[in-house]
Amino acid sequence: MASHVRHWRGLSIGGATLFVALGIVVLAVGLLPGDASLYDEVMARRTPAIVAFFSWVNIFGSWTGLVPAALVLFVISPEARKRWWLVAIVLLAAPIIEQTVKHLVGRPRPRGRAMGFPSGHMTGAASFAVLAIYFAIKERWNRATRVALTAVVVAMAILVGTARVVLHAHWPSDVLGGLLLGSSCAAFGAWWDARRSAHA
Repeated sequence: MASHVRHWRGLSIGGATLFVALGIVVLAVGLLPGDASLYDEVMARRTPAIVAFFSWVNIFGSWTGLVPAALVLFVISPEARKRWWLVAIVLLAAPIIEQTVKHLVGRPRPRGRAMGFPSGHMTGAASFAVLAIYFAIKERWNRATRVALTAVVVAMAILVGTARVVLHAHWPSDVLGGLLLGSSCAAFGAWWDARRSAHA
């Protein structure tokens, strides 16, 4: 149990540290090396079918997709049902931090004047993915079930991040920022819960 607490603590602190460092760099220099070129590469490969697919995938980074995904998680995981409040707190707190950082950093999206760093969709998808993995570890499931759930939520997060670039919504470093922020917020919640359970 103590090793699990250390694991989540390390992921939380490490992710938060990298997120803060990335935010400072973005604030100082704007676009990072490779941001524009990677964005242009994605744009060059867009087709109507790709745009249609990623427009659908995109919902899993917003409440439209995250609420049903959370309900499915509650159905299959008794541990998640018992800690529904942890899911709610993390999925509410992470966007508040994300919106605050957006205004502090103030870097525009590829199109329009709206602030882009970090990606809110990626923050939500990463938060949910890490929480789902945390509950999968706590469940008395076999290895195949844990691996299957982990693969599904990780794939979902990767697809949401890709969608944000494909749909002209974010620079790649916005997506990376959302990944780090969402992961560290969820890992902090897992760390707190694992520590509380260990003491109990």
